Amino acid sequence: LPRHTAKQQHILPTTSKCRPPTMRRGNQTLPSSSRTGGGALQKPFIGTATWAILLVFSSLISFYAGVWTALAVAPSSLNECPDCRRSCLDAAEFGGGELGHSLEIITGRKIRKALETQCNAYESKKDSSHRFPDSVSHFANGLARVGHKELFDQYDFGVPMSDRAHKQDALILYDSQSSLPSDKNVAAQLNGEIPRLSAKDATENCDVMNAMFIENPARARSRQCLAIVGGQYQSYHIQRWMRLNSEEKPDSNKPLQLVGRWRRNDGNDEFLYPKQRAIDMHQELLLTYLNHLKSTKQNLSEILKNIAINNTVIVVTANMGQSELLMNLICSSRRRGLDTKNLLVFPTDVHTKELAESLGLTTFYDDHLMRFIPKEESARYGDRTFALIMIAKVVCVQLVNELGYDLLFTDIDVVFYRYVAEEKLGNLFRHSN
Repeated sequence: LPRHTAKQQHILPTTSKCRPPTMRRGNQTLPSSSRTGGGALQKPFIGTATWAILLVFSSLISFYAGVWTALAVAPSSLNECPDCRRSCLDAAEFGGGELGHSLEIITGRKIRKALETQCNAYESKKDSSHRFPDSVSHFANGLARVGHKELFDQYDFGVPMSDRAHKQDALILYDSQSSLPSDKNVAAQLNGEIPRLSAKDATENCDVMNAMFIENPARARSRQCLAIVGGQYQSYHIQRWMRLNSEEKPDSNKPLQLVGRWRRNDGNDEFLYPKQRAIDMHQELLLTYLNHLKSTKQNLSEILKNIAINNTVIVVTANMGQSELLMNLICSSRRRGLDTKNLLVFPTDVHTKELAESLGLTTFYDDHLMRFIPKEESARYGDRTFALIMIAKVVCVQLVNELGYDLLFTDIDVVFYRYVAEEKLGNLFRHSN
């Protein structure tokens, strides 16, 4: 019903010819019924507020009536509706129908959401699970284990293998992403223990490999650490630091200090400084060597031309005290049918020269170079005689190499099982020019 106010002044337009005209009294608009009665304005039977209250109450009554009806007719559980339970289980197991289709949609959404959660967690873990942090990535990007014995079998390091090698592993540290094995995640990701690879797979992308050999002979008493410092000048030298007191004995309460490589774990220094007499003798020997170097090389060159095979010779040196070992080397080689034509002996005295030539060997003897070398054998490893014989080993190798020949140098306290093919030996020891 319209609300009539004294301030209403507008006249509603007529939208149809059948609509009765509007009558006005003063400032009030009169309904059409007022024209016929000719009396006072009639008030509406029910007001707007009353209708609103009735509408609210009727809505509430309808809502609760509907809920009560639904609860009255619905079963309290699936157990009261066996067919409903069976239909639900069949739909979940075999699919089909509207219920099965709905279950497929719900299950698919849950699986997808679970997979997304797991994948996001994996990606997050993958990004943050590198074995080494960025602060050491300039020299450490991965780590792998290789069997100690297998590594020595794969590469000839030139040092004796430990008798415990078959029970031990070696560690390989990769200093760049490009040096990692083909499966980079194996060595670079932190997924538990350090991966163990074959020597071939572990080094397949290593263009350069620096090998370091360490040992702690006094495991029960020495607490040894290994520090690797990247981004520094690569000196290929291992520094040794120890905690020593003023008497140069181990003391855990003292700070670490730099020591020489001959310092033992008990603090004793095995390095023997040369006395002045030894210094003078070696200077005289070096001066003699340099003064006669030109003539020595001329004489040696003529001999090497006659015995070299594919530009390769085998070189040994011996004094009279080692003559029995020289004879053993030659006799064992000939017994195996090995040719000693390209074997050259550098004797350090005349008696050894005559012995070698009597065995049919080629010799080169220079009194200027060898007159400092004792004739007797050394009494122990590293004594004065042993040190002087070492000079002969250095001289003979240096002279042959400087003349442009490849060589295999060997001590004489060994025997040959077989010779490496000369062409392979030449390629192995080929000099740069």
